[in-house]
Amino acid sequence: MPTDEQLVKTIGTWLEAEAPMQLPDRVLRATFERTRTTRQQGGWRALLRRLQVNKFVPIGLGAAAVVVALVVGTRLLGPPASSGVGGVPSVQPSVAPSPTAAPSVAGPSTSVGGRKLGPVVFTGVGDGPEITLTISAPGWYGDGDILTKNDSADPPDGAGMIGPWYGPLYVYGDPCRWSTTMPKTPVTTVDAMVAALTAQKSRAASTPVNITVDGYSGKSITLHVPDDAVFAECDKGEFGSWGVAASPNTAPDRYHQGPGQIDELVILDVSGTLTVHDAAYYKGTPAATVAELRAIRDSMTFKK
Repeated sequence: MPTDEQLVKTIGTWLEAEAPMQLPDRVLRATFERTRTTRQQGGWRALLRRLQVNKFVPIGLGAAAVVVALVVGTRLLGPPASSGVGGVPSVQPSVAPSPTAAPSVAGPSTSVGGRKLGPVVFTGVGDGPEITLTISAPGWYGDGDILTKNDSADPPDGAGMIGPWYGPLYVYGDPCRWSTTMPKTPVTTVDAMVAALTAQKSRAASTPVNITVDGYSGKSITLHVPDDAVFAECDKGEFGSWGVAASPNTAPDRYHQGPGQIDELVILDVSGTLTVHDAAYYKGTPAATVAELRAIRDSMTFKK
């Protein structure tokens, strides 16, 4: 009977090697954000993360779920009984470690969980240049267009970064009633994005501030999800700020993780393309984590 570790390795390898297609970014981001609150351990957590983050899900989330269920079911059922008398499983003799084997000594590491410290390239959402962020503190997880502290962007103390998004973007008039307040035309400029967000119901936008990032000009603005927001009462259970599709049947691309979330937005004109980057946290997020988040955001550079 293969061990848990062997099963996880085998299935993970098959998922990557046989993958004929990739899922849309939104589905992958949703899977990543919404399943990380289920705290898996060891190899089971590693397998789920490969399904979520690596963007290689060959036969859809449903089939991937079947694969994971099969593995978990196999684990729960355990090894089959022996064919011997009484059906007692055979006992394998243990192998004692060699008394002369020297313990391995790990070399110096530049990370303590999460991403390695240093530059990491993010592709963003939409058609635009790649960005590079410098991870300057341990414990940050993510890839592609998401980065989270300690693998959580959830209340009451999570922190995360998502983006950048590249315009055009559809900014909803009401984040809770996004399906009926989608504008007919998207925003494509910094000023239009700021104006739409400032007018957005219940977000309590701050006064915009002029900024320059990596030589590109734009504005920063801070938005708040109401502390008493009830997401279950919103359209399809989503409290969303904007989307990239014109259809009101398509769920928001920037949906929020919980009441009280604070969004510090960097909105830039990058060679004529609207670019939006979101650093999010809560009142309960440790000040040190917020400082790390801002330092990573401020390290942003664009591929020229």
